[in-house]
Amino acid sequence: MPVMAWTLDCRILDFRSALAGHAALADRIALGDRIALGGGQATSFSSPLLWLTGLERWLLLAGLAIALGGLAGHGLARNYKGEFPVPLPDPWVLRGSVLGLAAAAALTITALADPATAANLARPPVAGPRAHGTLVFAVIELACFAIVALLVKIGRQRNALQPLLAVVLAEALRSHPEGVLPLAGALLVICHVLPALLWTGMLIYVVRTAVAWRDHPAAMRELFKLYADAAAWLFGVVVATGLITAVLLVPLDSVLTTWYGRLLLIKAALVAVTAALALAGRTWIRREATAGAGPARATRREVIVLAAVLAITGLLTVITPPASPIYGARGAVRASAGRPR
Repeated sequence: MPVMAWTLDCRILDFRSALAGHAALADRIALGDRIALGGGQATSFSSPLLWLTGLERWLLLAGLAIALGGLAGHGLARNYKGEFPVPLPDPWVLRGSVLGLAAAAALTITALADPATAANLARPPVAGPRAHGTLVFAVIELACFAIVALLVKIGRQRNALQPLLAVVLAEALRSHPEGVLPLAGALLVICHVLPALLWTGMLIYVVRTAVAWRDHPAAMRELFKLYADAAAWLFGVVVATGLITAVLLVPLDSVLTTWYGRLLLIKAALVAVTAALALAGRTWIRREATAGAGPARATRREVIVLAAVLAITGLLTVITPPASPIYGARGAVRASAGRPR
Protein backbone atom coordinates (compact mmCIF):
# COMPACT_ATOMS: atom_id res chain seq x y z
CA MET A 1 0.00 0.00 0.00
CA PRO A 2 2.71 2.58 0.82
CA VAL A 3 4.33 1.77 -2.49
CA MET A 4 1.04 2.25 -4.33
CA ALA A 5 0.38 5.53 -2.50
CA TRP A 6 3.87 6.77 -3.32
CA THR A 7 3.34 5.85 -6.99
CA LEU A 8 -0.02 7.66 -7.04
CA ASP A 9 1.54 10.79 -5.48
CA CYS A 10 4.27 10.77 -8.13
CA ARG A 11 1.73 10.57 -10.92
CA ILE A 12 -0.28 13.42 -9.41
CA LEU A 13 2.87 15.54 -9.21
CA ASP A 14 3.76 14.66 -12.82
CA PHE A 15 0.23 15.62 -13.90
CA ARG A 16 0.44 18.94 -12.05
CA SER A 17 3.84 19.64 -13.61
CA ALA A 18 2.44 18.89 -17.03
CA LEU A 19 -0.45 21.26 -16.40
CA ALA A 20 1.96 23.96 -15.24
CA GLY A 21 4.04 23.41 -18.36
CA HIS A 22 1.00 23.71 -20.60
CA ALA A 23 -0.12 26.83 -18.76
CA ALA A 24 3.29 28.41 -19.21
CA LEU A 25 3.22 27.48 -22.89
CA ALA A 26 -0.26 28.97 -23.22
CA ASP A 27 0.95 32.17 -21.57
CA ARG A 28 3.87 32.37 -24.00
CA ILE A 29 1.52 31.81 -26.96
CA ALA A 30 -0.86 34.48 -25.69
CA LEU A 31 2.05 36.86 -25.20
CA GLY A 32 3.22 36.12 -28.73
CA ASP A 33 -0.29 36.81 -30.03
CA ARG A 34 -0.38 40.14 -28.23
CA ILE A 35 2.98 41.10 -29.68
CA ALA A 36 1.91 40.00 -33.15
CA LEU A 37 -1.28 41.98 -32.82
CA GLY A 38 0.59 45.13 -31.98
CA GLY A 39 1.20 44.93 -28.27
CA GLY A 40 3.77 47.23 -26.77
CA GLN A 41 4.10 50.96 -26.51
CA ALA A 42 2.88 53.14 -29.35
CA THR A 43 5.28 55.75 -30.71
CA SER A 44 5.16 59.05 -28.83
CA PHE A 45 3.23 61.84 -30.52
CA SER A 46 6.32 64.04 -30.16
CA SER A 47 8.50 61.60 -32.11
CA PRO A 48 10.16 63.33 -35.10
CA LEU A 49 9.85 60.10 -37.11
CA LEU A 50 6.10 60.05 -36.57
CA TRP A 51 5.77 63.56 -37.98
CA LEU A 52 8.18 62.78 -40.83
CA THR A 53 6.24 59.65 -41.79
CA GLY A 54 2.98 61.57 -41.55
CA LEU A 55 4.39 64.17 -43.95
CA GLU A 56 5.51 61.45 -46.34
CA ARG A 57 2.07 59.85 -46.29
CA TRP A 58 0.47 63.25 -46.94
CA LEU A 59 2.66 63.75 -50.01
CA LEU A 60 1.84 60.23 -51.19
CA LEU A 61 -1.90 60.86 -50.86
CA ALA A 62 -1.52 64.26 -52.56
CA GLY A 63 0.33 62.70 -55.51
CA LEU A 64 -2.30 59.99 -55.77
CA ALA A 65 -5.13 62.56 -55.69
CA ILE A 66 -3.48 64.70 -58.38
CA ALA A 67 -2.86 61.74 -60.70
CA LEU A 68 -5.99 59.67 -60.12
CA GLY A 69 -8.34 62.62 -59.63
CA GLY A 70 -6.81 64.35 -62.62
CA LEU A 71 -7.75 61.43 -64.85
CA ALA A 72 -11.28 61.45 -63.40
CA GLY A 73 -11.55 65.23 -63.80
CA HIS A 74 -10.42 65.06 -67.41
CA GLY A 75 -13.03 62.39 -68.10
CA LEU A 76 -15.69 64.51 -66.38
CA ALA A 77 -14.79 67.65 -68.35
CA ARG A 78 -15.08 65.74 -71.62
CA ASN A 79 -18.80 65.34 -70.86
CA TYR A 80 -19.28 69.08 -71.35
CA LYS A 81 -21.98 69.36 -74.03
CA GLY A 82 -21.06 72.74 -75.45
CA GLU A 83 -18.21 73.80 -77.65
CA PHE A 84 -14.86 73.78 -75.92
CA PRO A 85 -13.66 77.40 -75.92
CA VAL A 86 -10.10 76.27 -75.10
CA PRO A 87 -8.67 72.74 -75.29
CA LEU A 88 -8.80 70.87 -72.00
CA PRO A 89 -5.53 70.88 -70.08
CA ASP A 90 -3.74 67.57 -69.73
CA PRO A 91 -4.19 65.93 -66.31
CA TRP A 92 -1.14 66.07 -64.08
CA VAL A 93 -0.69 62.30 -64.06
CA LEU A 94 3.08 62.46 -64.46
CA ARG A 95 3.51 65.17 -61.82
CA GLY A 96 1.27 63.34 -59.38
CA SER A 97 3.03 60.02 -59.96
CA VAL A 98 6.47 61.60 -59.49
CA LEU A 99 5.30 63.18 -56.22
CA GLY A 100 3.90 59.84 -55.08
CA LEU A 101 7.09 58.09 -56.20
CA ALA A 102 9.23 60.46 -54.14
CA ALA A 103 6.96 60.03 -51.10
CA ALA A 104 7.01 56.22 -51.39
CA ALA A 105 10.80 56.27 -51.72
CA ALA A 106 11.06 58.44 -48.60
CA LEU A 107 8.76 56.04 -46.72
CA THR A 108 10.97 53.14 -47.78
CA ILE A 109 14.13 54.89 -46.59
CA THR A 110 12.51 55.89 -43.30
CA ALA A 111 11.34 52.32 -42.64
CA LEU A 112 14.81 50.93 -43.42
CA ALA A 113 16.55 53.54 -41.26
CA ASP A 114 14.51 52.78 -38.12
CA PRO A 115 12.64 49.45 -38.42
CA ALA A 116 11.57 49.41 -34.76
CA THR A 117 9.81 52.77 -34.91
CA ALA A 118 8.36 51.94 -38.33
CA ALA A 119 6.86 48.79 -36.80
CA ASN A 120 5.27 50.84 -34.01
CA LEU A 121 3.82 53.24 -36.59
CA ALA A 122 2.15 50.30 -38.35
CA ARG A 123 -0.11 49.39 -35.37
CA PRO A 124 -2.37 47.55 -35.30
CA PRO A 125 -0.40 45.37 -37.76
CA VAL A 126 -2.28 43.76 -40.63
CA ALA A 127 -2.12 40.09 -41.55
CA GLY A 128 0.78 39.00 -43.72
CA PRO A 129 3.53 41.68 -43.42
CA ARG A 130 2.48 42.52 -39.83
CA ALA A 131 5.28 44.56 -38.20
CA HIS A 132 7.01 45.03 -41.58
CA GLY A 133 3.88 46.45 -43.22
CA THR A 134 5.24 49.99 -43.54
CA LEU A 135 8.24 48.84 -45.58
CA VAL A 136 6.41 46.22 -47.65
CA PHE A 137 3.59 48.50 -48.75
CA ALA A 138 5.94 51.44 -49.36
CA VAL A 139 7.93 49.29 -51.80
CA ILE A 140 4.72 48.16 -53.54
CA GLU A 141 3.52 51.74 -53.89
CA LEU A 142 6.94 52.83 -55.11
CA ALA A 143 6.73 50.25 -57.90
CA CYS A 144 3.18 51.27 -58.84
CA PHE A 145 4.04 54.95 -59.12
CA ALA A 146 7.14 54.08 -61.17
CA ILE A 147 4.94 52.09 -63.57
CA VAL A 148 2.54 55.04 -63.90
CA ALA A 149 5.38 57.45 -64.69
CA LEU A 150 6.77 55.03 -67.27
CA LEU A 151 3.36 54.59 -68.92
CA VAL A 152 2.93 58.35 -69.23
CA LYS A 153 6.40 58.80 -70.70
CA ILE A 154 5.78 56.18 -73.42
CA GLY A 155 2.39 57.65 -74.28
CA ARG A 156 0.21 55.01 -72.58
CA GLN A 157 -1.42 57.32 -70.03
CA ARG A 158 -4.82 55.66 -70.49
CA ASN A 159 -3.32 52.51 -68.91
CA ALA A 160 -2.18 54.39 -65.79
CA LEU A 161 -5.51 53.87 -64.01
CA GLN A 162 -4.80 50.27 -62.95
CA PRO A 163 -1.49 50.89 -61.10
CA LEU A 164 -2.99 53.97 -59.44
CA LEU A 165 -5.89 51.88 -58.18
CA ALA A 166 -3.31 49.34 -56.98
CA VAL A 167 -1.86 52.09 -54.76
CA VAL A 168 -5.34 52.68 -53.30
CA LEU A 169 -5.62 48.94 -52.63
CA ALA A 170 -2.20 48.91 -50.95
CA GLU A 171 -3.20 51.83 -48.74
CA ALA A 172 -6.37 49.96 -47.78
CA LEU A 173 -4.50 46.76 -46.93
CA ARG A 174 -2.05 48.57 -44.62
CA SER A 175 -4.69 50.76 -42.98
CA HIS A 176 -5.83 50.82 -39.35
CA PRO A 177 -9.34 49.51 -40.14
CA GLU A 178 -7.79 46.47 -41.85
CA GLY A 179 -5.69 45.80 -38.73
CA VAL A 180 -8.77 46.11 -36.51
CA LEU A 181 -11.25 44.25 -38.75
CA PRO A 182 -9.58 42.17 -41.51
CA LEU A 183 -10.99 42.31 -45.06
CA ALA A 184 -14.02 44.38 -44.11
CA GLY A 185 -11.67 47.11 -42.87
CA ALA A 186 -9.83 47.26 -46.20
CA LEU A 187 -13.11 47.45 -48.11
CA LEU A 188 -14.25 50.28 -45.85
CA VAL A 189 -11.02 52.20 -46.49
CA ILE A 190 -11.37 51.80 -50.26
CA CYS A 191 -14.93 53.16 -50.08
CA HIS A 192 -13.65 56.12 -48.02
CA VAL A 193 -10.27 56.98 -49.51
CA LEU A 194 -11.08 56.52 -53.20
CA PRO A 195 -13.99 59.03 -53.25
CA ALA A 196 -11.91 61.47 -51.18
CA LEU A 197 -9.01 61.27 -53.63
CA LEU A 198 -11.33 61.65 -56.62
CA TRP A 199 -13.08 64.61 -54.98
CA THR A 200 -9.78 66.40 -54.32
CA GLY A 201 -8.13 65.60 -57.65
CA MET A 202 -11.23 66.43 -59.70
CA LEU A 203 -11.52 69.80 -58.00
CA ILE A 204 -7.88 70.60 -58.75
CA TYR A 205 -8.38 69.70 -62.39
CA VAL A 206 -11.64 71.65 -62.73
CA VAL A 207 -10.03 74.74 -61.18
CA ARG A 208 -7.15 74.44 -63.66
CA THR A 209 -9.65 74.16 -66.52
CA ALA A 210 -11.66 77.11 -65.19
CA VAL A 211 -8.52 79.24 -65.16
CA ALA A 212 -7.92 78.27 -68.80
CA TRP A 213 -11.56 79.13 -69.62
CA ARG A 214 -11.70 82.31 -67.54
CA ASP A 215 -12.54 84.41 -70.62
CA HIS A 216 -15.59 82.22 -71.26
CA PRO A 217 -17.69 82.43 -68.06
CA ALA A 218 -20.74 80.60 -69.44
CA ALA A 219 -18.71 77.52 -70.35
CA MET A 220 -16.87 77.74 -67.04
CA ARG A 221 -20.15 77.73 -65.08
CA GLU A 222 -21.41 74.67 -66.96
CA LEU A 223 -18.17 72.88 -66.20
CA PHE A 224 -18.55 73.61 -62.48
CA LYS A 225 -22.12 72.32 -62.58
CA LEU A 226 -20.81 68.99 -63.85
CA TYR A 227 -18.26 68.90 -61.06
CA ALA A 228 -20.72 69.98 -58.35
CA ASP A 229 -23.12 67.14 -59.18
CA ALA A 230 -20.33 64.55 -59.02
CA ALA A 231 -18.79 66.08 -55.89
CA ALA A 232 -22.11 65.93 -54.03
CA TRP A 233 -22.23 62.15 -54.39
CA LEU A 234 -18.56 61.78 -53.50
CA PHE A 235 -19.02 63.96 -50.43
CA GLY A 236 -21.93 61.81 -49.23
CA VAL A 237 -19.90 58.60 -49.55
CA VAL A 238 -16.89 60.16 -47.80
CA VAL A 239 -18.98 61.34 -44.85
CA ALA A 240 -20.87 58.05 -44.46
CA THR A 241 -17.78 55.85 -44.59
CA GLY A 242 -15.87 58.31 -42.40
CA LEU A 243 -18.49 57.97 -39.66
CA ILE A 244 -18.33 54.17 -39.84
CA THR A 245 -14.53 54.29 -39.67
CA ALA A 246 -14.63 56.60 -36.64
CA VAL A 247 -17.01 54.27 -34.80
CA LEU A 248 -14.73 51.32 -35.61
CA LEU A 249 -11.47 52.96 -34.53
CA VAL A 250 -12.40 55.34 -31.72
CA PRO A 251 -14.56 54.34 -28.75
CA LEU A 252 -16.75 57.18 -27.56
CA ASP A 253 -14.79 57.67 -24.33
CA SER A 254 -11.55 58.05 -26.34
CA VAL A 255 -12.64 60.83 -28.68
CA LEU A 256 -11.38 63.66 -26.48
CA THR A 257 -8.79 61.74 -24.46
CA THR A 258 -6.54 60.49 -27.31
CA TRP A 259 -4.64 62.29 -30.03
CA TYR A 260 -6.25 60.05 -32.61
CA GLY A 261 -9.71 61.13 -31.50
CA ARG A 262 -8.80 64.82 -31.38
CA LEU A 263 -7.25 64.76 -34.85
CA LEU A 264 -10.33 62.96 -36.13
CA LEU A 265 -12.47 65.81 -34.78
CA ILE A 266 -10.20 68.35 -36.49
CA LYS A 267 -10.53 66.42 -39.75
CA ALA A 268 -14.33 66.36 -39.39
CA ALA A 269 -14.35 70.13 -38.80
CA LEU A 270 -12.24 70.71 -41.92
CA VAL A 271 -14.60 68.54 -43.98
CA ALA A 272 -17.50 70.65 -42.69
CA VAL A 273 -15.64 73.82 -43.76
CA THR A 274 -15.09 72.26 -47.17
CA ALA A 275 -18.81 71.55 -47.47
CA ALA A 276 -19.60 75.18 -46.63
CA LEU A 277 -17.13 76.41 -49.25
CA ALA A 278 -18.64 74.02 -51.80
CA LEU A 279 -22.11 75.44 -51.10
CA ALA A 280 -20.70 78.94 -51.56
CA GLY A 281 -19.23 77.79 -54.87
CA ARG A 282 -22.66 76.52 -55.97
CA THR A 283 -24.11 79.95 -55.19
CA TRP A 284 -21.42 81.51 -57.39
CA ILE A 285 -22.42 79.17 -60.24
CA ARG A 286 -25.93 80.69 -60.30
CA ARG A 287 -24.60 84.23 -60.63
CA GLU A 288 -23.30 85.88 -63.76
CA ALA A 289 -19.53 85.70 -63.74
CA THR A 290 -17.47 88.33 -65.46
CA ALA A 291 -15.00 87.38 -68.17
CA GLY A 292 -11.47 86.96 -66.88
CA ALA A 293 -12.55 86.47 -63.26
CA GLY A 294 -11.78 82.72 -63.14
CA PRO A 295 -13.17 80.33 -60.52
CA ALA A 296 -14.83 81.62 -57.36
CA ARG A 297 -12.68 82.52 -54.38
CA ALA A 298 -14.58 79.97 -52.25
CA THR A 299 -13.68 77.22 -54.71
CA ARG A 300 -10.00 78.13 -54.57
CA ARG A 301 -10.14 78.02 -50.79
CA GLU A 302 -11.85 74.65 -51.00
CA VAL A 303 -8.72 73.26 -52.65
CA ILE A 304 -6.58 74.53 -49.75
CA VAL A 305 -8.87 73.06 -47.10
CA LEU A 306 -8.97 69.70 -48.88
CA ALA A 307 -5.16 69.72 -48.90
CA ALA A 308 -5.31 70.24 -45.11
CA VAL A 309 -7.74 67.31 -44.83
CA LEU A 310 -5.24 65.10 -46.67
CA ALA A 311 -2.50 66.30 -44.30
CA ILE A 312 -4.54 65.27 -41.23
CA THR A 313 -5.34 61.96 -42.93
CA GLY A 314 -1.64 61.30 -43.53
CA LEU A 315 -0.91 61.94 -39.85
CA LEU A 316 -3.77 59.71 -38.72
CA THR A 317 -2.31 56.78 -40.67
CA VAL A 318 0.75 56.71 -38.38
CA ILE A 319 -0.98 57.19 -35.02
CA THR A 320 -2.24 54.12 -33.16
CA PRO A 321 -6.04 54.24 -32.83
CA PRO A 322 -7.66 53.52 -29.44
CA ALA A 323 -9.50 50.43 -30.70
CA SER A 324 -8.00 46.94 -30.39
CA PRO A 325 -8.10 44.26 -33.10
CA ILE A 326 -11.48 42.55 -33.19
CA TYR A 327 -10.04 39.24 -34.43
CA GLY A 328 -6.87 37.80 -32.94
CA ALA A 329 -4.16 35.91 -34.75
CA ARG A 330 -5.93 32.58 -34.13
CA GLY A 331 -9.42 33.82 -34.95
CA ALA A 332 -10.54 34.59 -31.40
CA VAL A 333 -12.95 37.48 -31.06
CA ARG A 334 -11.52 40.51 -29.26
CA ALA A 335 -13.40 43.45 -27.87
CA SER A 336 -12.91 46.82 -29.49
CA ALA A 337 -13.46 48.94 -26.41
CA GLY A 338 -10.13 50.75 -26.43
CA ARG A 339 -8.62 48.82 -23.51
CA PRO A 340 -4.79 48.82 -23.20
CA ARG A 341 -3.15 45.99 -25.08
